Amino acid sequence: MNYKVEGNGEPLLFIHCLSDSLLYWEFLAANLKGDYQIIRVDLRGHGESELGSDEITIDLYADDLIDLLNELNIDKVNLIGFSLGGTVALDFAIRFPEKVYSLVLMSTFPKADGYLTEVINQFKSTLNNGFEDFYDYLVPKVLCPDVIEDNKKELELLKERLSLNANVEAFIGAADAGLNFDVEDKLSDITVPTLILAGKYDEITLMDVQKRMHEKIKRSEMIIFDNAKHNLLVGKNNEEILNILKNFYKKIKDE
Repeated sequence: MNYKVEGNGEPLLFIHCLSDSLLYWEFLAANLKGDYQIIRVDLRGHGESELGSDEITIDLYADDLIDLLNELNIDKVNLIGFSLGGTVALDFAIRFPEKVYSLVLMSTFPKADGYLTEVINQFKSTLNNGFEDFYDYLVPKVLCPDVIEDNKKELELLKERLSLNANVEAFIGAADAGLNFDVEDKLSDITVPTLILAGKYDEITLMDVQKRMHEKIKRSEMIIFDNAKHNLLVGKNNEEILNILKNFYKKIKDE
């Protein structure tokens, strides 16, 4: 597993989404490492982490994180997960509650319902045609039209860079892991402070799904971004989410 540890203080463990890497968290890591120990990971087959030969499941991703924390001699963490990373955070918190201070769930789902199953199957279909087809399908799903229009050149360059090392097999395995994930009946077991961040126009994890998750997690609060789809860390939202996280962790500390 490829990972990066920076800073000192209470540990924050960041978990990226399908097809991404620990680089996704660059802005937040740079601005939080002065007060916290920042741990970022590449999930199996993502970024610079090897895929291995095990069947990919959400449980396996969470077990990998436990192994990493044991190696780092860290007993307890605050988890921050985006999309697929949020499902790993949910799984981790439910299976290892003694290891978790808090949860931040960004554009996350507790199970693949009928709608999401169709979306994930479309991910798999485009991945079978190659990473570039998947990327072209994904971008309009995760970013608002104005963001795409304003960043056309950057998005094309990003596609070219990501396609060089994209592990399609790993991404299909991650998609299958999401399809088989279901902890909806266990959400009430989560008792740690939880922050749910959602995009109003999310076309992958629909707003109703995230609102129901909020209702079932007892100590959760929810913030909806009126200017976002699935990917929340865009433009001015970077600074806003940074401040939201700082306030969230301060509130926990003061309780």
